[in-house]
Amino acid sequence: MKTKALLQVVMLYSAVKAVTPGFQYTSKNSSDAIGNQPCSLGDYISKARCQQSEFELICTAGFTAYWIRGMKREITHLRLVDWPGDCFNIGHLEFHYPELLILEFINSTSLRYFKGHFSALNKIQKLTVHGMPHLWEIPAEVVSEMGELREINLKGNMLRHMKARLLAGPRRLERVYLKGNNWDCNDGGLDWLAMEPENGTLKRKIADYYDLVCQQQLYKGKPLHIVMDIIKTIRRTCPDPCSCTMTHIVSDTAGAVIPLITVNCAYKKLESPPASLPPGTTTLRLEGNKLKSIAVIMQNIISNPQYKKLVDLYLDNNSISAVKELEGTEWFTTFRVLSLRGNLLKQIQIFAFDKAFQANNNLMHVFLGDNPWRCDCLYIPRFQNFLLKYKRVLRDQNDIRCSKTNDRKTSLVQINKIPLGNICSSDDVELPISYINIINLVLLALILIIVARFLYDRHNFIRTGKLPWLSSILP
Repeated sequence: MKTKALLQVVMLYSAVKAVTPGFQYTSKNSSDAIGNQPCSLGDYISKARCQQSEFELICTAGFTAYWIRGMKREITHLRLVDWPGDCFNIGHLEFHYPELLILEFINSTSLRYFKGHFSALNKIQKLTVHGMPHLWEIPAEVVSEMGELREINLKGNMLRHMKARLLAGPRRLERVYLKGNNWDCNDGGLDWLAMEPENGTLKRKIADYYDLVCQQQLYKGKPLHIVMDIIKTIRRTCPDPCSCTMTHIVSDTAGAVIPLITVNCAYKKLESPPASLPPGTTTLRLEGNKLKSIAVIMQNIISNPQYKKLVDLYLDNNSISAVKELEGTEWFTTFRVLSLRGNLLKQIQIFAFDKAFQANNNLMHVFLGDNPWRCDCLYIPRFQNFLLKYKRVLRDQNDIRCSKTNDRKTSLVQINKIPLGNICSSDDVELPISYINIINLVLLALILIIVARFLYDRHNFIRTGKLPWLSSILP
């Protein structure tokens, strides 16, 4: 009897020691505030119903008074249904049911957090938590000391996050079931899964790993294992010193998952673009570097497979003075966003841009502001027409201005609003004729002369029967 009494004292001490502040899953209250909240197993005696069947006890809406009086060593399987409180005191439970092998929490819509943690003295081998719409996370410390735990079933809750220690802590844990939860794949709470080897120890414990689905924000409805594999690939292939993020995931018509990846190399003092990108990179940000040309970028787009899916390119605030390398490339007719703000551009090949824009069905935005644009009578009329034609695409026209000069009529004036009279004086040729046009006019005149001579000779032959002079001397 003394031994039994001593054991009860030890168990009670363990239970009191285990009652530590818990974790508020929903929110904003601190763990200290949660720890100070009442969380007794006897709070709901009046409405509780309990039924025993040999070694199994099923309690609904709380415990009746009998079942929280002293130790109930005969119970090895406890099922708690519809727990009415928002917290549950694990330490108290451990004291009253020291021989538990199976513990189940079922359909407890009010339960939000556990108070305390399971001690190393408990014998629970299977833990089930199911139907908890307000349970976002189970802290690893709740189960980390459970030496006999073999299986954790967490199906059908609203879990968003899970720490690796939840699986690594219990030394005999074999299986974990996680399907049917609200997994958040984009906030870093599951990134440890991405870095686990394909056959890693922890990943193998998740029996339904390939059935898990992301449910939050950007990756909603996408298989979790695919998202984790993509995150792993991004981390492995992201170029130094850039940062890489998966901004979205879409599916093609065949159902294949396509990641949209942004590589941010802005303000890294780069003199050339990164030689490699994560597969599937769609956006490359190179603002604020020391780039003087886009030649290397275009060469990468043409020949580097890792640049093949690039559609958004940001080159603001570099030292780029020309973009002639764009002309004739396939990318120029398929890109989505091109930003060249704050460079050294004085002019662009308007004909090449116009041709590419007309052929580009993906075109969304182009930014050309804050460059020292050339403002003379030869260039501005055509540039103004180009800006007017693509005003829905060229989104920063208020910043597309003439370069700073001593001429008040043109210095820093908005190009799409500048009067041509301020550019073209009376001494200027309003629409100068290029050499190509002169050659075309000469060829047209020669063709007209030949046609006229042919018609004259034909008419003369019909009237007189005499062949033209040239025909009469030919052998």
